[in-house]
Amino acid sequence: MNPHLRVSNSDVQYVIDILISEGWLSNNLRIHESENHDFRLIPLGPMCPAKLPPPLDNYPISMKEGVPDSRKRPDWSTILRGKIGTDVLSKYEPFWPKSHEIIGDIMILKIEAEVRQFREEISESMLLAHPKLRVVLEDRGVMGTYRIRDTLPLAVRSGRDLLLGTKINEVRSKVDVKESGCIITCDPVTAYYSSRLQTERIHTADEAEELRDQIGNSINVADPFCGVGPALAHLVNRPGLVNSLLASDLNPNAVKLLNENLSRWTKKKIDPEVTAFTKWDGNLWSGVEDANNLPLKKDLRGIWNLLIINLPHSFTTCLAPLLPLMDFEKPSLIRGRLVCKSDDLENIRSSISDLLPAYSDVKINPRNDYSPSVKLCSVTIRTSG
Repeated sequence: MNPHLRVSNSDVQYVIDILISEGWLSNNLRIHESENHDFRLIPLGPMCPAKLPPPLDNYPISMKEGVPDSRKRPDWSTILRGKIGTDVLSKYEPFWPKSHEIIGDIMILKIEAEVRQFREEISESMLLAHPKLRVVLEDRGVMGTYRIRDTLPLAVRSGRDLLLGTKINEVRSKVDVKESGCIITCDPVTAYYSSRLQTERIHTADEAEELRDQIGNSINVADPFCGVGPALAHLVNRPGLVNSLLASDLNPNAVKLLNENLSRWTKKKIDPEVTAFTKWDGNLWSGVEDANNLPLKKDLRGIWNLLIINLPHSFTTCLAPLLPLMDFEKPSLIRGRLVCKSDDLENIRSSISDLLPAYSDVKINPRNDYSPSVKLCSVTIRTSG
């Protein structure tokens, strides 16, 4: 028996896109109709958590006998076995890549030191198993002031040829990604972007709509660590949701992509090459800026209804300096992520509450294990105004 999401026919592609971005869709079972043909049953993979986050938690889970997908080509590990042999595959079994991230037609994966000698075989197997992929990049951690990924091209599809290792010359890494109908231009080599945060972004947009309904009109949104703007894509593209928008980042390359995205989403004339912090036509600010400087600008203080802080390792230190941006006379919302030890959750929740107006609601929900004793959490803060 395998867990399946029971999804209405109209929502199937929407749910599939989210599951693929999170790595939660089964690789070897088929999507099939329910008994009464009113729903589709989407098989979940072994990496899918037992408790799904919003918006996937809106769909019931049914335990059903899975339908094997005989149409699927061999997975990458089967192809790899044919290249290096069963004995070698078994010898290094604990070290082969267990997960990867797909951004557009680019795959990014980490390779353990114990199997780096096989990285060409691994990357070639990935391209053969995923015919829509164009590039495989190795993720070697983060680097530099802007904490972007340190990547190495391992394999590139060029027409019918697969180029490996030293045969690779130049790699085009700028791609368009689709999230819930929104097109996001990104470049994982020059600016941080993760498709795995799509469920968090959708959750933020759903919370923002509730906030709009409470306030009674469209809201003002500030995202001072926005990168290329993926969280804003889900907000700006919902009709009547956003009034004013503040979008900034320290990385000039991220801001160029951000401005390109904002120009497309808002239909405003925004020059992607202008990275200086700028007020554009209407109530829209974007550009390179240190988040700590934003509350020093008088025209930005006390006007924002929604604040996004997607800086998990620095959420608590960033929160207090940014609070002067908020309009606490109305209901407000702060969304972000936080990395902390399991034993510290209640103390952190209490310390955050001390910074906020009375009767604020602070929720810290563990989402994933960052390490055996550390949790990656989703943070939602609501104030009543």
